[in-house]
Amino acid sequence: MIAFQPSDPRVRRLNDRPVNARGDFVLYWSRVYRRGHDNAALAFAIERANELGLPCLVYEELRPDSPCASDRFHTFVLEAARETSAILASRGVAHAFFLPRTPDEGRDVIAKLSARAAMIVSDEFPTYIVPAQNEAAAKRATCAYVTVDDCVVAPMSLFAKQEHAARTLRPKLWRALETWLAPIEEPEPRVAMPAGLALPFGPLDLGAADIPALVATCAIDHDVPPVAELPGGSRAAEARLARFVARKLAAYAVDRNDPSRDGASHLSPYLHFGMISARKIALAVRAWMDDGGAADAADPFLEQLLVRRALAFNFARSNPDHASYASVPAWAKETLAARAGDRQEYALTLEQLAAAKSPDPIWNAAQAELRARGVIHGYARMLWGKLVVSWFADPAEAHAILVELNDRYALDGRDPDGYANIGWCFGLHDRPWPNRPKFGTVRTMTTKSAANKLDFDAYLDRARAWRDLAGL
Repeated sequence: MIAFQPSDPRVRRLNDRPVNARGDFVLYWSRVYRRGHDNAALAFAIERANELGLPCLVYEELRPDSPCASDRFHTFVLEAARETSAILASRGVAHAFFLPRTPDEGRDVIAKLSARAAMIVSDEFPTYIVPAQNEAAAKRATCAYVTVDDCVVAPMSLFAKQEHAARTLRPKLWRALETWLAPIEEPEPRVAMPAGLALPFGPLDLGAADIPALVATCAIDHDVPPVAELPGGSRAAEARLARFVARKLAAYAVDRNDPSRDGASHLSPYLHFGMISARKIALAVRAWMDDGGAADAADPFLEQLLVRRALAFNFARSNPDHASYASVPAWAKETLAARAGDRQEYALTLEQLAAAKSPDPIWNAAQAELRARGVIHGYARMLWGKLVVSWFADPAEAHAILVELNDRYALDGRDPDGYANIGWCFGLHDRPWPNRPKFGTVRTMTTKSAANKLDFDAYLDRARAWRDLAGL
């Protein structure tokens, strides 16, 4: 069991204000880790509340003015929140969920809650709007404000400098995992929240909520619908994990890159929204190996979950330009600029690509999958990115389009993994390769080479249903 220690590398103090001795509660602002257990930030907040002899209040909000807010993301989060609220109630932890329908309705709520808090705990997350909002809230807060890192298994602060490839991070990470790949201690609250707590908003009754009706009242993008096959919540995530370990893990090394098979775990949306931890997934895979599961099957999955994911979070934490083309290595920018004349074959717009109207049928199938399912098959996703690189003379424009499509439609978008994966299409975390048309020395992928290696016929067949589902 991993307990919190003095100077714990997971904990970061964002201001120099003391604990408010007159505070009514310790406030945990749950922003990224949307789960009621196996949550280090929640554990830290409960531990501090117990020390202070105060209750712990978990506050969640879902704002309509968040970038890319849509029916897809709102539904996924609300489904999870309903479950989280019930789990927290069973643990004796108060939970308040705020769903402002318009941006004006949501103003100053966190400031009003903060004024009554003894201290504030929030989630560490290195991208999207979270870092700026945490910094701004900490600056305004009248009490101590800390964030807790439960993004990846080994704390991000252990790797302070940007790593430029998996090979440089891997040995350091595996050494750290000897300490950090273990269950966390989860204290139970000692002080209950008094009945009738007055709040500066009307908390949502999640148990009685009609989620589709609520989502319809929010000023968000209603053209991106929910994904029925991926319901939100920790229970759905844990059930998916159990099925993957029992039915797919043994063949993962072979099946994961075959688009004709469904060999992936599809856990990335749940990881992004904090409905399951990377720690829980890795421990389940380790337990499978302890029961006789083959390391040759599990190792490629753990490489993606632990090493590649940690590399992505290191990239986002270390590079403020991680969501833009500015983060691409200089050598890659130079070679792509030199080959710009090769990439003027098509004149495509964001709107055409969003509607899966490219000149390539496999790309269109991948975009249809993204629109309909909120995910793309792993190998098809790499090709999806590389083909866009090959179609635009200006690589910065290509990068921006990929980010826009991924962040708007992907349930695992707006995430370090997504930005690192898009960056990889332009040379990030890679090395120079032999010089070729369109890509220069950036690694090349083409439909022809992909089709020669793998059978895309079944994938293209399924894409017809995805197009219908997405209304394309």
